[in-house]
Amino acid sequence: MQNIILEISKIFGTLMKICYAWIGNYGMTVVVFTIFTKVVLFPISLLTQKNSIKMAQMRPKLDEIKEKYIDDKDRYIDSQLELYKEMHYRPLLDLIPLMCQIIIVLGLVGTIYRPLSYILGVSIENINTLRQWIETLGVVCSDNSYQMEIVKQIQLTGENVPQISQECINNIQQFNLAFLGIDLSSIPSFNGDYNLLWIPFLSGVSAWLMCLIQNRTNVLQLYASKYNKIGMTLFMIAFSVYFSFLVPGGVGLYWICGNLFSIPVMYLVNWIIPPRKYIDMNYTKVIQKTQKEKERFYRKYARLERRDYKRFQAMKDKHLVFYSEGKGFLKYYEPMIDYIVDNSQYIIDYVTSDPEDSVFEKSDRIRKYYVAQDKYLIPLFMKLDCDICVMTMPDLEKYHIKRSKVRKDIEYIYVCHGVGSNALTLRKGALDYYDTVFCVGIDSVREIRQMEELYNTPKKILVETGYVLLDDMIESYQKRPHICNARRTILIAPSWQPHNIIDLCVEDILDQLKNTEYDVIVRPHPQQVRHEKERFDEMIVRYRDIDNITIQTDFSSNLTVMDADLLITDWSDISYEYAFTTLRPVLFIDTPMKIMNPEYDKIEQIPITISLRKIIGTCIACNEMENILEKITMMFDEEKNYSEVIRAARDEHVFNIGKSKILSGRYIIKSLQKKIQG
Repeated sequence: MQNIILEISKIFGTLMKICYAWIGNYGMTVVVFTIFTKVVLFPISLLTQKNSIKMAQMRPKLDEIKEKYIDDKDRYIDSQLELYKEMHYRPLLDLIPLMCQIIIVLGLVGTIYRPLSYILGVSIENINTLRQWIETLGVVCSDNSYQMEIVKQIQLTGENVPQISQECINNIQQFNLAFLGIDLSSIPSFNGDYNLLWIPFLSGVSAWLMCLIQNRTNVLQLYASKYNKIGMTLFMIAFSVYFSFLVPGGVGLYWICGNLFSIPVMYLVNWIIPPRKYIDMNYTKVIQKTQKEKERFYRKYARLERRDYKRFQAMKDKHLVFYSEGKGFLKYYEPMIDYIVDNSQYIIDYVTSDPEDSVFEKSDRIRKYYVAQDKYLIPLFMKLDCDICVMTMPDLEKYHIKRSKVRKDIEYIYVCHGVGSNALTLRKGALDYYDTVFCVGIDSVREIRQMEELYNTPKKILVETGYVLLDDMIESYQKRPHICNARRTILIAPSWQPHNIIDLCVEDILDQLKNTEYDVIVRPHPQQVRHEKERFDEMIVRYRDIDNITIQTDFSSNLTVMDADLLITDWSDISYEYAFTTLRPVLFIDTPMKIMNPEYDKIEQIPITISLRKIIGTCIACNEMENILEKITMMFDEEKNYSEVIRAARDEHVFNIGKSKILSGRYIIKSLQKKIQG
């Protein structure tokens, strides 16, 4: 390695010698040399820009692959590499500028430490003679700095050196190692020349300026969060300052100029290859907006989170803990919580990752805590000390949420929050580390047992509770007054996944249904509206003059899913909740199925998500939209038959209609009693 650096130093020494002969000023030689390196490396900057743009173009697909194979690293890596190959993306290309910078700095350090050899061209014999001379003067110096010390001693004493020509002495005396009053041969410190402290100071300032511009112009920085940008900027400033205290001022000057000259290079690269021309800026805006919302949200509730986390850890005798990922999950717990509160003396500790969760308005028998899915949630679960923990979050122990390291006897209960197939819609092994599962129906039981047998995992306690939310929906639906719509109402409610109805065929559906006898409401998934607001704004404008079509994006209308006479969806679990509550049919669009577990078909049980599609409704392919009106008419004609078939399917596939909250609550109370008593 030392020989390589020596050869690099020779090359740079030759370049520095040419620059110095032309300019005659050492500091300006370093500046010109820096400009020269930027020009030479500019083609690499263009290649890096192209590579970064490819990465930005791949970002949506990479996010999709990551979600799809989050529990299968091998398949994730294979898919990632396949995408890289398809896009001609070279991951190592981004390292080339960094490697070049390291090579230049190492070579430059060698050049600056040896000005006699590389810049003034003094022969080796003369250099050895001069070294012996300064040793006779009592000057002690390292192997790195002796040449600079020779220059200083000759300029200081002005004496003739034996066996050295006067011409050589004159050249050395005329060689000025200072630049703007700063000695570029010395290393900055607080014990020497204080003028040298300008070098680390300006290194830090130049690093800050470079990062400031880079955060605004670099393609990949468009996806970085505010805190990542701040963190990287602080690191670069600290590194630049620290580095400047380790090397001679000449290297520090190169570093300062390198940072400053990087700024026009970034603008020039963006002008030649503009990122906006090649990448989806709408996706970028969504990512940035989401990051800003998260940062703003975190800042707003950071103090509350710290307080609640400490309060939760300080609370003694916790017996029953519920965890909610957000305010939308209370509906899966609320009926069983109400039963527990009404039929026992146990106090419930309810942890939610949403500070606006409506649980904060509930009974005093529930102790509420806000702990976000960030730094506090992981230690909260690892230090969890209770008898029972109830969650709707799958993948326990597989990722960031672990079982307690404090207590090994906690019973972890998983509450299914949908009628759909767990084997298909959850990742492989998603429930393996739960002790108990509250099962919606016979399909859940069969899937779990067959998965346990297939992978030889421990058997869980399967409680045939039924579906708390469905019972609640049926009860509310039966209590409310039902008004027949003057015109049949069709609700289009797609799932939120790649290639859903909105992505593939919503315009084809609306073209067939516009100006017909039906009122049509498009109610996209809130997350898709959030991520593609401009798209839905355009849809609203496109269909605003068509009387029977409404694009509903504000979700403030009183019209609920249950008011529709027919639901059109793809693979959303809303289909089963709608059909089993209203006993009305569903028209399924055969979009590509979202498969979270590619091994779902290794068991005998056919996923209910697939098996019930043609029982509670009918299906139509995306390329058959010209027949959709005929399908809808047929389904309305057979409405009564569908009602009977759907009721029978509900009774067959869902446990204990109307009793799930009692069975769920009763199981938890009895289990707590056993644990506490002993």
